[in-house]
Amino acid sequence: MRTILLGLLASTALVAQATQGDYSFSGTVVNSVTGEPVRSARVSLTEMPQIDPATGMPSNGPDLSPKTARTGPGGGYLFAGLREGQYMLNAFKPGFNWEADTPGAEIITLSASVAGRVIRLAPLGTIEGKLSSQNGDPLGGVSVGVFTEGTADGVRRFMGGHTVVTDDRGHFRLWDLYPGKYYLKALGRAGGTSVYLGDGLIRYDSWEGFHPVYFGGARDMDSATPVEIAAGTAGRADFTLAVEPTFKVRGRLDGFTPNKDVTFVLLEGDPNVEDSRVSLDGTTGKFEIDDVFPGQYTLRATQGDLARGETIVAVKGGDVNGVGVLLVPAVTVTGSERLIGPAPQQTLNPARGSAGDAGGFCTVWLNPLAPLAGEHDNLAHLAEEGGFSIGGVFAGQYRLGLSCQNRYVVSAVSGSSDLLSNPVLTVQPGLAPPPIEIGMKAGGGQLHGKLAVPGAHPNPGVLLVPAAAASAGPEASNAVPMSESSGELEFDFSNLAPGDYLVYGFSRVQSVEYRNPAVLNSLTGGTSVRIEDGKTTEITLTSLVK
Repeated sequence: MRTILLGLLASTALVAQATQGDYSFSGTVVNSVTGEPVRSARVSLTEMPQIDPATGMPSNGPDLSPKTARTGPGGGYLFAGLREGQYMLNAFKPGFNWEADTPGAEIITLSASVAGRVIRLAPLGTIEGKLSSQNGDPLGGVSVGVFTEGTADGVRRFMGGHTVVTDDRGHFRLWDLYPGKYYLKALGRAGGTSVYLGDGLIRYDSWEGFHPVYFGGARDMDSATPVEIAAGTAGRADFTLAVEPTFKVRGRLDGFTPNKDVTFVLLEGDPNVEDSRVSLDGTTGKFEIDDVFPGQYTLRATQGDLARGETIVAVKGGDVNGVGVLLVPAVTVTGSERLIGPAPQQTLNPARGSAGDAGGFCTVWLNPLAPLAGEHDNLAHLAEEGGFSIGGVFAGQYRLGLSCQNRYVVSAVSGSSDLLSNPVLTVQPGLAPPPIEIGMKAGGGQLHGKLAVPGAHPNPGVLLVPAAAASAGPEASNAVPMSESSGELEFDFSNLAPGDYLVYGFSRVQSVEYRNPAVLNSLTGGTSVRIEDGKTTEITLTSLVK
C-alpha cells in the first residue's frame, strides 16, 4: 500500500512539474489616448490546447485555466513559470476596451521569455444632457434611449443599448460607450406596465407630455442627428421638448391569460419605441394607457411569448375608450429536409480541408422584416432526421434564412410560395403557414481566395453574390491574416451551389446591406467565378468596392 501511495505522489509531482515552465511574459498596460499607465487592470493568459491526434486529448496537460495578473501603479504586469506553447492574451478594466493592435495579436506564441509587451486599453466614452420643456422647466422621470444602426446578416437593423431615466433636474448620463455614432431619443415617461387587482387601479398624473423625438428634433432615426463618440470622449445632448396635453387610451384584452405580464407599445412608424406606461387589471385584462399624444397608432399588446394582438387607435382631442385588443396565440412553424441524389466525388484542395461525408446539419431562422429595436430572430436547427420546428412565432412577415454544413440548398417551398425566389414568409394571426420543405444536395463547391489590397482596413471581407435569383442568396465572409506574420488576407466559402457568382471585396463587409436588392443592383466591378461541385476555385482580389 505504501509503495502504491508513493507511486501516486510521484506521479502527481511529475504532473505538477510538467505544468510549469521557465519562461516569463511581462509588460505594461497604458491608456491608448493619454499614454498614461493603467493601474488595477486585469491581464490574463490562457494556454491553448495542443491536441494529440492519437488520443484526441490535449497533450499539454489537463490544467489550461487562465492565469491572471493585476497591474500595479505603473501599469506593470508579470507572468512567471510559463511553458512553451500558444496563449490567448486578454486585458480588462471597467471603463476601458481592449482591441488588438493588429489581427491575431491576441495570440501569443511563447518559445522564449517576453518582456516589455505594451497593451493599450482604449477608454470608453460618455454622453450626458438635460431635458427641458419649452418653458425651461426640467423634465424628470423621462426615459432616454440610446440606439445604434448596423447590419446583421446583410439586413439593416436598429440596435438598442441601455436606457436611463432623467433625475429631478432633468439630467441624464450614459457611460461605457464604444467609439461610434449614437442616436438618442426621449422616449416618454418611465413606467411600463403596472399590474393591479380589483380596485387597486394605479392612476398616473399624465395630463401633459411630449411626442417622442430624437436629439436634434427628428421624429425618425433616418433624419436624426447622431452624437459621435471617439475613445475617451464626452458627448453632449440637450433636448427642448414641446410639452402639450396628452390623453388616455382605455380598453380590454380579449384572449388574456390572467396574471401573466403584458407589454404595450404604440407604433407610429419608427421602430425605436419604449413600452407604454399602462395600468392593467391582472384578472380581467382591462387596461389604461397614459401619456398618449394626438396621432394615429398601431397598438400592440404582447403577453410574453404566448400571444400578441394589434389594433389601430386614433387619438384626437380627448381620451379614447372602449378599445378592444384580441390576443392571438403564437404559432409553431415546422419544416422538413429532403436530401437529393448522392454526394459528388470530392476534389477539394487538401490544404483547405475536405467537405467531409454527406452528413451535416442546417440552421434555419426567421428574421422579422420590420423588427423593433432589440427584437431577435426565431431560430432552429434542422435535425439530423430532417425535421425542425420554430416556436413562438407571431403574425407578420419574415425572411427565411438558411445556413448548411456539408450540403447546399436547391429548393425551399411553403405551400405555393417559392422561398428561394422570394424568401418572405407571411404568418397570419394564429395560423401556422404550410410546412417549409427544403431540398438539398450533399457536397457543393468551395471558394478560397486572397484579398491583396494595400493599407489597413477596419473589417475587410468578401461578398459572394450568385447569378441565379433562385438560390440561397448572397453570403459574406471576413478576410483574415494567412499567418501571424503575414500581411496577406484570405477568405473561404464552402458548400456552395454549383454555378456562376460575382465576388466583391469590402473594407467593412459586415456593414453591407446585401439582402437589399437596391444595394446589390448598385454594385459594380465584381470578379466573376464559376463554382463546380466537389471542387475548389482559387481567386485573388486586388480592389475594394467603395
